[in-house]
Amino acid sequence: MFKLNRRLRIGVEIMQNRNRFLKRITGILSAITIIVCAACGTAFADEENVGSDRAALVEQVVDYLNTYARYDSVNRENLYKDALLKAVEQNPGLYESVMKTMLESIDEHSEYYTPEEALAMKERISGTIVGIGITFQMNKDGVDVQSVIGGTPADKAGLQVGDVIVSADGVDFSGMNSDTAASYIKGAEGTIVTIGVKRKDADNIIYLQLKREPIIGNSVVSKVYGEGINKMMYIRVSGFVSNTAELFKNELDSASEQGITKITIDLRDNGGGLLDQAVQMADYLLPKDCVITTEDHKINLFNTTYKVQSDDTRKFDTVILINENSASASEVLTAALSENDRAYLIGEKSYGKGTIQTIADLPYGDCMKYTMGYYLTPKGNNINGEGITPDYVVENSFTPFEIEKYDKFGYTTVYGVGDSGDEVKTAKELLKICGLYNGEINGDYDEDTADAVYAFQMRTGLYPYGVFDITTQHELYERMKSSKVEHDDQLNAALEHFGIKSE
Repeated sequence: MFKLNRRLRIGVEIMQNRNRFLKRITGILSAITIIVCAACGTAFADEENVGSDRAALVEQVVDYLNTYARYDSVNRENLYKDALLKAVEQNPGLYESVMKTMLESIDEHSEYYTPEEALAMKERISGTIVGIGITFQMNKDGVDVQSVIGGTPADKAGLQVGDVIVSADGVDFSGMNSDTAASYIKGAEGTIVTIGVKRKDADNIIYLQLKREPIIGNSVVSKVYGEGINKMMYIRVSGFVSNTAELFKNELDSASEQGITKITIDLRDNGGGLLDQAVQMADYLLPKDCVITTEDHKINLFNTTYKVQSDDTRKFDTVILINENSASASEVLTAALSENDRAYLIGEKSYGKGTIQTIADLPYGDCMKYTMGYYLTPKGNNINGEGITPDYVVENSFTPFEIEKYDKFGYTTVYGVGDSGDEVKTAKELLKICGLYNGEINGDYDEDTADAVYAFQMRTGLYPYGVFDITTQHELYERMKSSKVEHDDQLNAALEHFGIKSE
C-alpha cells in the first residue's frame, strides 16, 4: 500500500522545533493519506504489476507536489510527461531516474533520495556527525563549500569558502546527490579521507588529506576591540548548529558584564544551518513582539510568523557583516535585525536563499526533499534569489604577499624528520601562513613539520611523503611568491563606524 507520510522539518537546512507545525497539520495529513491510499488501492501488492505500480506512484507524487511544492516556473505539464509514465510502466528500472529528474526540475534545493541515500541522510540528521567540518551546497561539479567551522579538520587543512570538492578517495562528485557526496566525506572517527579540491585561483585540482573527527565545532568566537569606554565586541558566527544561540548569548552576557554596548556580528561565509538558532539569536536582540521572520507556504494554513518572545531589555548598537556567501539562516537573522532598525549592515550583497525544504517518505524506503515555501523578512520581502544589500557596501582588498621578508631556499639540501636548519624555520613560517602548521617556529624538522609538508604535497599534487625535498621547496616558495594577502576592509569599516582605530 502506498502511504505518503509527510515528515516535515521546518528550516533552511534542518529544523528542530517542528512540533507546533506538526500539530497544526496532523488532521490534514491524515486526510491526505486516506485519499492517497484509496487512489492507489491494492496496486502495490501485486508483484507482477511493478511497472504499473511505480508509474502510478510517480503520478501520485506529481499530484502531491503540485498541491504542496512551492515553485515559480514549473507546472504540471513540464513537471512530468505522459511518455515518462509510460516508460516507467514498461521499464520499472527507470523509476529512480524519473523521480530524480522530476524533483530537480522544481529548484536546486529539491532532491530525490534512493533508499540507501535516504538512510544516510536520516543518520546524518539524527546523530553526531563525524567528518571534516564544513557546510556545503551541491552544484553540477561537486560540493560547494559554504562555510568552514573553526578548529575542525577542514579548517586546519586550509579549506576555504568557495572551494569545490570534486572527489573523495577517488570518487567523482559530479552530478551526485548531496547526501551521497556527504557519505563519502564523513566516516569513522580517526579515518583518513583524501579530497580533491578545485579552487578559484588555481589551475589544477589540489588534494588534501584530512582525518575525520566528531564535529562539534565552536560556531561562535569573539574578540574585544578598542579601549576604555569605547569598546566593541566582535562576534564571529560560522554556522547555526545546536548550541550556537547559547554560545552567542554567553558572548552577549560577557559584553554586558564588561560594560560593552557595541557589537559586530560577523556572518560572512556563514551558509546557514538551524533556523531555530537564528530565531533565538534575534530574540536576544529585539524588543518583544517584533516579527523575526514569516514562513510563506503554498498552503496558507501552514504559514507561520515568528515573533520575539524574550523580555530581555538590553540594547546593543549592532553592526552585521555579510558577503556573497552569507545565506539562509544568516539572512533570516540579518533581515530581522536590519528591518527592525537594530543593525547597520556592512559588506557585500548576501547569497539570497530564502526557501524552506520538507522531507516526505516514499513507500520503497526512498524519500524526497522539496521546497514548500519561502522565508519572508519582517517587512514581507522575499529575498530568495535577491539577497540583502548592505547599508554600506565594502569589498575587501588584496595585496601581493611580501615574500621578500623570508629567506629564499638554497635548493641544495633535503630535510626529513630529525634534521634541522634555518631553511626548516622558514618552511614552518610559510606553512603556518598556509594554515598547514600550528606548532612552534624553530629550525627542528619534527613529525608535525613532516605532516604539514605532507599536507602541502597533497594539496599541490606533488608526491606525498613528508620530506621537504628540492621540488617541494621550490613549489612552496613560488606559490607564496604569487599569492595575495586579503585585507579585512569590512571589519575595519565596522571599527570606524564605532570610532575605533583599526588594527
